[in-house]
Order: sequence, then C-alpha cells, then structure tokens
Amino acid sequence: MDLNPKSAWTIATLALAGGALLLGETVPWSGRNAGLDGAAFAARAPGTTGRQEEGPKPAEADHPPVMPEGNEAETWSDAEIITGLEECVRLLAPTGAEVEISKPIRNGQCGTPAPVLLKRIAGVEVTPHAVVNCRLAARLDRWMKDTVQPIAQEMLGGRVTHIITASAYACRQRIGTTGGRLSEHSLANALDISAFVLSGGPPIDVLTNWGPTARDRQAQVKSEKPVGGGDARPMRDAEQVDGTSTTKARFLRRMHDGACTMFGTVLGPEANEAHRDHLHLDLAPRKQSAFCE
Repeated sequence: MDLNPKSAWTIATLALAGGALLLGETVPWSGRNAGLDGAAFAARAPGTTGRQEEGPKPAEADHPPVMPEGNEAETWSDAEIITGLEECVRLLAPTGAEVEISKPIRNGQCGTPAPVLLKRIAGVEVTPHAVVNCRLAARLDRWMKDTVQPIAQEMLGGRVTHIITASAYACRQRIGTTGGRLSEHSLANALDISAFVLSGGPPIDVLTNWGPTARDRQAQVKSEKPVGGGDARPMRDAEQVDGTSTTKARFLRRMHDGACTMFGTVLGPEANEAHRDHLHLDLAPRKQSAFCE
C-alpha cells in the first residue's frame, strides 16, 4: 500500500508511541514544506531557557548564517519525507528516547525531512531541547550508554542526569570557511554540548573545567621572561605543563576521546578558540577515521 506523507506521519507517530520511545505533543502535520525554524523551536521548548548567557559565542561568530538561494528547492519530496519517518521509527523506537516529531525543515540547502526535538536520550535530559535528525539522536544514545555513563560512574561515582546544549540545527557555514560550505548543523546532523550535570552536583562545563589547552601552554612558554642576566630560559616542552590535573578535566577529555570512536567529527577546546566552550559532535561521513581535535 502506498502512503502519502500525512498517513506516513501518523503511522510513524503511532509506531514510535507504541514502542520504547516516549513522545511529547506531536507537531501537527500541515502538508509538505511545513517551514520550521528548528533553532527557535528548540529555544522555545517547555522547560528550556535557551543559551545561558547573552551575547554571541565564538562559535556563533565564526559560523556565518547561510541565506537560501532563489533557485533552491523549498520542499522535500513525499518519498524523502516517508523515508525519513521510517528511519526514525527504525532507529529510535528501540532506544527509549523522548522526542517530539517535528515538521520537515527546508531552507535552501539546509534542513532535513524528518527532524525530531530531542528531549531525553538514554535517561539523560537534554537542556535546552535540541532539533536533530534521527541518525544523530540514535548515535547519541549509543555514546551515552557506552561512553558517558560508564566513565561518569568510574571517575565521579555517579550518573550524568543532564547535558547542556549550545547549538543543534542552524543554517550556517562551517567554521573558518568563506566558500559557503555548510556546517553539519545545517542538516540537523550536529550537536554542541557545553556541560554535563551529575545528580546533586554543579555543571561540569567545558569552558571552565577543560583546563589549559596546548595553545595556552605554548603561549605560556613564549611569554616567560628571560632570567639570569638576560640569558633566555631553556625552552621546555609545553606538553609537560600539567593541564589535566583535575578529575573534571580528565573526565571531559575522556568524553571527547570516546566520542571520536562514534562520530564523524569531534571538536573541542583543543581544536580552536571557537570550540573552547563546547564539544561539537556530528555525523559527517568520513572515508576512514573520524576527524578528531
């Protein structure tokens, strides 16, 4: 039996609700090309407050927004929508994730035919809720179960209860590019995480708990003044300066390293200044190993 997008939407919703996946209020279907500002939708989600601080972050400043071109198709085909919904059922129903099925997003080259608003994954609250595609949501579930929770239990004696997100879907370019190459955020295929929260404890945020980066240590070495009558101090290996002396710093680095085995791209404070305050995870296809910095 052939399905139109509306009936496929209904079947996907019922299938997800009948499985392990929990649903909040489903966004009503209003036909093909139902425009949705995913980033704004996530910021307005119940129980969320958006970014915790006002003003542009480095990542935002280095990710110029992409304006849709006039000749770009503004709709997803019926087949693309149905395929996306079927994928969501297949990937997410077994996970126990809590999501809201969203309307298709299309903004020029940006968007995805079957986005979800991710609210909880592997028992971990996602705050603010994040608009992502279902492939990324499923991979986050695996990362939480196989990396995040075991390491949190081992190193900190507890479980992560929340992750604080910095950015999910946003139609923008990659950092440092001027040729219009889209970020994976533009495909709802990336998530930025700024902090992890364990039960009863304060957030372990990337900005303040990562510790000195290699750039910081190199800058410290270069700034040391000559001593001993003007003779320069012997150059010491910057890597010998302890930048991971705290348990929280080591925890964040293990989160990063564990993600490198599961995602296409993993960027953190060591990558550049734009990522000093968060971990960027995406599912960009790679021919070999992940791009990990």
